[in-house]
Amino acid sequence: MQVRFERTAHRRYAVAVIRTRHGNLRLDPAPGYSDLIPHDVVHFVVEDEFGLRQGIFGQIAAGGNAGTFVPTEELRTKAWARQVERRNRSTGGDMGRSEDLAAQVYPRWLRHGGHLPGSHYVRQDPPATELTATDLDRAFERLDALSREWRALEVGGSMTVEWPERP
Repeated sequence: MQVRFERTAHRRYAVAVIRTRHGNLRLDPAPGYSDLIPHDVVHFVVEDEFGLRQGIFGQIAAGGNAGTFVPTEELRTKAWARQVERRNRSTGGDMGRSEDLAAQVYPRWLRHGGHLPGSHYVRQDPPATELTATDLDRAFERLDALSREWRALEVGGSMTVEWPERP
């Protein structure tokens, strides 16, 4: 599965999902815009790096829609909604863990890069984490690379990452 992050306007982005099965999806606009890196890229990285197979992107790969993505080729019929809802119920067990990890990693990554979390953060200090320095470094390295790619995009540009197929 490919996940494309598109810079659609000044301070706005979309996520397009290209799946080999189950049809393509889109989320536009996507939440959590940042000039440094979109919120959903953080989710992608923590889910992939820490092996969450039932987070947002794992659920999407399994045919769900994470409750927010819409089909780009299929009609949103009642039958489609029932089928996606069944897939959403049978997957997505790591959604909460994905949110927790994103909350642990993102503010630490910002500080690692010399930035402060925005004022929209209720807590300026990141929540406690059980992640090791090695775990964090691995996530930071990946976020650094994707952030460089994201910051180089102009409006209308996109970057694509591959969600690994795993059993």
